[in-house]
Amino acid sequence: MKAVVVLLFLALFVAIHADYVCNPDGDGKPDSCLGRTGQVSRDFWDPTHYWICAGAGEPELAACDDQTGFDPKTGKCVPWNLWQWYPPCPTDSTD
Repeated sequence: MKAVVVLLFLALFVAIHADYVCNPDGDGKPDSCLGRTGQVSRDFWDPTHYWICAGAGEPELAACDDQTGFDPKTGKCVPWNLWQWYPPCPTDSTD
């Protein structure tokens, strides 16, 4: 029984960790929306669009309103004068 519990936690850890792997050459589309309904992610290549998990299926590409861009810090579309570019993936400081 203990082995089953340990394997379950290990599988959960791997699933959660895999979800946070960031590919700067990708488009930011989440691999899965399982358990992520309502969550949004930036589109790495087009700041006028973002990904939204509308259900347990595939993420959907959504567009910002005119004259706005998606801000990954707030998770919302903001006017261009407030929009700022951020690197798609967090960088680890090795200095």
